[in-house]
Amino acid sequence: MEIYLIAIIFILLFFYNYFYRRIKGKIGEYIVSFILNRLPKEKYIIINDIMLNTENGTTQIDHIVLSKYGIFVIETKNYKGWIYGDEYADKWTQNLFGRKYQFMNPIKQNYKHVKALEKLLSIEENKFITIVVFSLTSTLKNTYKSIVTYTISINKHIKRYKDEIIVEDINELKNQILLANVNTKETRKIHVINIKKKIDEYEHNICPKCGGTLIAKKGRFGYFKGCSNYPNCTYISKKIKYSNYKAN
Repeated sequence: MEIYLIAIIFILLFFYNYFYRRIKGKIGEYIVSFILNRLPKEKYIIINDIMLNTENGTTQIDHIVLSKYGIFVIETKNYKGWIYGDEYADKWTQNLFGRKYQFMNPIKQNYKHVKALEKLLSIEENKFITIVVFSLTSTLKNTYKSIVTYTISINKHIKRYKDEIIVEDINELKNQILLANVNTKETRKIHVINIKKKIDEYEHNICPKCGGTLIAKKGRFGYFKGCSNYPNCTYISKKIKYSNYKAN
């Protein structure tokens, strides 16, 4: 009987971890959405989970807050543990009980969202305010010029902006964003696949074109990552600085 009970507990824990990893991001987004909805509705318009087409594929934005005081673009991270990262680094680190995991710099990630909205709405970049929000289960170990905060403080940061800088009708801006939103299941499925490919390229040096290994090479203009299967595969990653990397 005890063996069966242990087996059931093990199975339940397995499924909990399996599904939690897949929905934890959405849980964080729901919490932030709930908090944002407490902003005065006569001053702020909240839009959640927007996907836009760009020249480089699709980009998904967790939250947008439209107001006369600026357009707030919010990236949500529902992480646990200690969070380390330089504002200008490509990667940040999550330290969870001594185990370290790297993830894309969310400030840079959110900047891409701003550029997509800037082009869509034809509004100057300086009228966008980028905010990165972490859950209370994490501890931020660095300070930043950009707004990187916890869920509980997000509305406080938004309300600090009191100068009216948006001359456009924010309801019209809302309509523009909603009309551009890509909400088909197929497109969103492709978006997830492309994100996974980018993560594989970014974290595991896997070529998204052929599955080969990305290695550092030296060209005329510095180091870059190219596929080990060259010349059969000519994929080249974006140029990155490799201060501690030797080219093969």
